[in-house]
Amino acid sequence: MQQRSGESSDRPDATVRIVLGAAGEAQPAPDATAVISTVDKDATTRLEVGDKTVRIPVGPDDASQTRFMPAPVITTGGTQTALVTEPAAAADHESGADHRPEFALVGIIASVLGLAALVTPQGPLDVALLLVLSLFGPGAALLSIANVKNRLVSWALTVAGSLSIVTILSVLTLWAKVWSPTAWFGALAGVTLIGSAVQFFRLTRSGVPLILGRSGKAYDKVDNGLALGAIPFVTLVAGLGLWILALARLSPDQVGLYGFTAALGVPFVVGMVLLFIGFAVELFGRARPLVMAAFLVVVPIVMQATVPLLDGTIEYAWTYKHIGVVDLIRDNGSLISGSDIYQQWPGFFAAVAMISHVSGVDSISFAAWSSLLFALVTSLMTAALLRQFTKDRRVIGLAVLLFQACMWVDIGYFSPQALVFALMLAFWVIVSRWLIGAPEIKGEPKGRIGRLRAWAVKGMPPRIETDARTRRFACLGAAGIFAAIVVSHQLTPVLMMVPLFALTILGILKPKTFLVGLIAIMLIFFVPRLGSVNSQYSLFSFDLLSNASGNSASWRTPEQQFSATVSRILAIGVWLVALVAVFLTRKKLGRVLVPAVIGFAPMVTLVAGNYGGEAIYRVFAFSMPFVGLLIGVLWAGKGRRGVPAMLASGVVLTLMLLGGLQGLQGQLMVHQVRATDIEAAEYFYQNAEPGSGLVLVAPNFPTKLEANYGEFNKGHVSVDISLIGDPLFTGNINGTRLPDIETYIRAMNYPTNYLVVSDAMDDYTDYFGTAQDDAMQSLDSALRASSNWQVFYQGPGVAIFKLVGQATAQ
Repeated sequence: MQQRSGESSDRPDATVRIVLGAAGEAQPAPDATAVISTVDKDATTRLEVGDKTVRIPVGPDDASQTRFMPAPVITTGGTQTALVTEPAAAADHESGADHRPEFALVGIIASVLGLAALVTPQGPLDVALLLVLSLFGPGAALLSIANVKNRLVSWALTVAGSLSIVTILSVLTLWAKVWSPTAWFGALAGVTLIGSAVQFFRLTRSGVPLILGRSGKAYDKVDNGLALGAIPFVTLVAGLGLWILALARLSPDQVGLYGFTAALGVPFVVGMVLLFIGFAVELFGRARPLVMAAFLVVVPIVMQATVPLLDGTIEYAWTYKHIGVVDLIRDNGSLISGSDIYQQWPGFFAAVAMISHVSGVDSISFAAWSSLLFALVTSLMTAALLRQFTKDRRVIGLAVLLFQACMWVDIGYFSPQALVFALMLAFWVIVSRWLIGAPEIKGEPKGRIGRLRAWAVKGMPPRIETDARTRRFACLGAAGIFAAIVVSHQLTPVLMMVPLFALTILGILKPKTFLVGLIAIMLIFFVPRLGSVNSQYSLFSFDLLSNASGNSASWRTPEQQFSATVSRILAIGVWLVALVAVFLTRKKLGRVLVPAVIGFAPMVTLVAGNYGGEAIYRVFAFSMPFVGLLIGVLWAGKGRRGVPAMLASGVVLTLMLLGGLQGLQGQLMVHQVRATDIEAAEYFYQNAEPGSGLVLVAPNFPTKLEANYGEFNKGHVSVDISLIGDPLFTGNINGTRLPDIETYIRAMNYPTNYLVVSDAMDDYTDYFGTAQDDAMQSLDSALRASSNWQVFYQGPGVAIFKLVGQATAQ
């Protein structure tokens, strides 16, 4: 192994040869020798032997040219954590296997499947085939050209590149009014097929082998006994089996005020304890990559597949607004409203609309599985990102698991944020791998800022030597992903800008023109739309305490307080542990500076605004990959441990999962959307008078789920009108308030008005304590008894009433 400093890589007198062997050995083995630079005042090298490492500090005053290290120096991690004893950015950037033929083959397969979707009968199979093309096709064609030399990173960039290309293509064809999804998907698949096939034959003809199995040096073999080797498989099956058993015994109406975990009961909890003990046994034992990967697939399934399997409907009433935007684009091939915030950021909606149009399947049929799909995608992106900071597969595996288990913010539900979160992680993969490195500090730093900067970057590994061409392509790739993010979501680019500025100011991110280009992309798109966003989301509130409090001001019931408190304890706990990891490296902060800056710097945005109360939740989600890394180093950085540590780790991980699930699904009784409510909403949008107003008693009804949603509640297109949402009625609504309700609704000046009352709204007000227990029943009875109201729609547990008589003149 050879490490070089930026200033003296060519000075032969500034090297020391490190030899693994007995002191004074005359003929050391050539492959047990490492040459390092000794120019730095505090240089450190390490010589890897399997899972073991020889570490030695070398100073510039050391005159010896050969240093023989005795065998006892060989360690597996010492008594300190990895981030304390070695750089955080210890990822290998050395030449690896050439995987380009592999991705050319992936491009061929994905494009053939995409073309098959165009000629087969429309249906759910076409959705799956088009997803394969959209997730792998174009990106694989690009990775068949770019020799990244790391399979994990290549797969992550394949998915990110494909999603970015499909998103940008969808938006451009929408804006250019050349909307023809079948033709454009055909063209994309055709170009991908031709490019991948040409590259595959070119590479194989030139002698580049097709590698389908494992490449690189073999993982170290650890034999900790037959029992400990078999336990992970047994507990994996047992954990899954108990989850399936608990789920099979549960019906949707059994979910109570304390949510999903309480409803599943003891078998589920026992299953999760077994599952995580098995993971901990593998983590601190053999750490077989494929076995750990199996656990990292099962955890998202448990967390994200339960609701679709239990209900069969899309979770969260507000998600259905996104269905309507997708249908609008699919059916019209253009944007209708310049005031609708969803139509102003159409990236995600346009991409899904293309899939829905070509497959002939309404997005409401497959949107419920969005959370699971993106949980798996973001896990891949997280693993690739963390690989840029450590080579320790135990740390990476544990960090990804912590990211999954503690993510009580549903970042993957059917929404633009699900897409852009995955793309953001891929963006940081590119930046951290090719554009980040230790700045050159010549001479003694001057001034407070100079000394602070020198302290912050101390211990950071040297910038990886890359040629200008590689850096240009890295900048272009990252900018392309950033563009797909910008056209899809309002908040994410702003949160990304904070660490980008910090890294550029510290001299860690280069070239500086890269940041300038990203700012230009964002401003060109944002400036014309900024007024509309600020009018709806209060971007600039400048109240840090309020912005960081989320929805704590509305806690009114013990059940809500319980779920919210568990979530906050979990979030604050993992943040504090991550900060402990940073504190332990304070003398050489550069080792953890980059993940700490990217993970925690977005908190600065809370000073300026709260994004409708959601900013703090986005900040937590964006920090979790890096928080997982910092905690993972403390937890698993020492390598193998004994059975007591395995059992304790399994129990702690289970508690963290249960905490994450309580935050994620503690409000499931409210978040469940009944099929009867969906039918009622569809009836309304198909039969109600255009230009009318739709008022909800409480905001728990699937509105705007049809393409014509813009014909209703004009002036309130992006916001539902609910009585409970107005202080005039919050906590004080029942049948006796019907005259006030009529006056309130007529004052909106819609020619026709409708009011929805449902059992789901009753659940909402019970959970959040915003109305009396009998408020919904009292109001329903008063509406039926009034001559001013007539039943427009009646279904199980839901009724829509129409206000009759002359409305106030406009």
